[in-house]
Amino acid sequence: MKKLLLVFLAVLSLGVLAGCSSADYTNISNEELRTMLADGNYQFIDVRTSQEFYDEKIPGFLTNIDFYQLEDDYSMLEKLDKDIPVVIMCNSGNRSVSASKIFADEGFVEVYNLTNGIQGWDGETE
Repeated sequence: MKKLLLVFLAVLSLGVLAGCSSADYTNISNEELRTMLADGNYQFIDVRTSQEFYDEKIPGFLTNIDFYQLEDDYSMLEKLDKDIPVVIMCNSGNRSVSASKIFADEGFVEVYNLTNGIQGWDGETE
């Protein structure tokens, strides 16, 4: 009987954890980003600071929303269309993961995170 109870609790715990840990964004590679940039039907958001954004950026990422300001003020997202997929990038992929979670929580239908950010980008920059 104890074994059955333990198995039941283990299965229940896995179900709860699986439901809580599901990401509402998708990590993408450089190749996937190239395809998305060519397609153009996305909102490309750079969540680095404005200084980082103006120093170097990936062509196509025209919108800059500083993550450090975003974490305190979600109203910055009001100018964006929640129904158009959004691709988010930062310097190394850390801030963009946190920003991707915010975008998903705020109701954006498709959210993509560039793995490793601009540091891992092997394409053109400006």
